[in-house]
Amino acid sequence: MRRIDNRYSRFVQWAKIIFPLVALGLLSTMFLFSRTVDPEDAIPFADIDIEKIAREQQLMSPRFSGTTNNGSSIVVDAESAVPDLTNPRRLTIEKVVARIESKTGPSFGIIANSALYDGTKDLLDLEGNVRLSTSNGYRLETETLAANLANASLNAPTHVSSRGPIGTLEAGSMSLTSNGETQVLVFKNGVKLIYDAKE
Repeated sequence: MRRIDNRYSRFVQWAKIIFPLVALGLLSTMFLFSRTVDPEDAIPFADIDIEKIAREQQLMSPRFSGTTNNGSSIVVDAESAVPDLTNPRRLTIEKVVARIESKTGPSFGIIANSALYDGTKDLLDLEGNVRLSTSNGYRLETETLAANLANASLNAPTHVSSRGPIGTLEAGSMSLTSNGETQVLVFKNGVKLIYDAKE
């Protein structure tokens, strides 16, 4: 029994010395043969641009609707809308289709390539091949059109061309305002009207 106990004791004593030395050797080998880190081998996720991700967040096929002060209903559809990083109530909209259903006068349909919507001021600034059509037969084309969604007023500060029941009309600018139950359409700056008797 003593011989067995002695062998076991000697084994334990040697194990206490050998095992830590082996572990130390393995650990030092890992550090000696480990390769240096190449920054170019970093995982692709390390190059994520947080601002770009936030900037590219967009709404697909959004629809906005509301009512003006005089009771007209407004519906705006778009292909996409991207919120402003500094003000989420400001949106850049692509492929805009807007409809203004008026209770006191003709209704309007508006198409534009893009628009900037400011929800804090209820303004919709449309630009790029803007086309406006009315329920009483008028069609208008311009490059920029500002729509106040609170009172359903429209303002085109650039060249305007129009065709309607009375003929064709060209002007440097146009504005549409509501005065009570009456809508007032005003053309300015080099107005040219060609009356068509057939129309």
